[in-house]
Amino acid sequence: MPDTPHRPTRPDPPGRPRSAARPGTAAGARATMAVSVAVMALVVLAAACAPSNNSTATAARPRTSATLQILSPTPNQVTGPSIDLELALHGATVVSPSQVTGVDPTEGHIHVSLDGKLVTMTYGLHQQLNSLTPGTHTVQAEFVASDHRAFANRVVAAVLFQVK
Repeated sequence: MPDTPHRPTRPDPPGRPRSAARPGTAAGARATMAVSVAVMALVVLAAACAPSNNSTATAARPRTSATLQILSPTPNQVTGPSIDLELALHGATVVSPSQVTGVDPTEGHIHVSLDGKLVTMTYGLHQQLNSLTPGTHTVQAEFVASDHRAFANRVVAAVLFQVK
């Protein structure tokens, strides 16, 4: 309902700007509606930008039956500043760095992370990690497809160890 010019108006209370919409008026209703529309737009935008966990997102990636294990270092092992990372991969093979296309669930590469940071993309099951600082560290290895992307069922192994 539009404001009518012949309706008497009350003076604005002190500290309230002249342009503020009053509850119960048409301007107040428009302001409430504008806020509601803005909130709904933000909700829709947030939903559209959220990562998808639906089956179509993972259906595009192949699954693998491969398993990966870290043989060395062992859990809670105390090591020096250099370690020989030794892995065991079952049900798949590690392929050369030149093979990055033709995704096959029985072939891929291994990504190695130390304390959550990718340190190497290895093409074998043995790797030397040097110059480690004293303290507790986590090494993680992931078998990924030859295109360096994770399989639909991620193949990950991790070990916590101590450097003295």
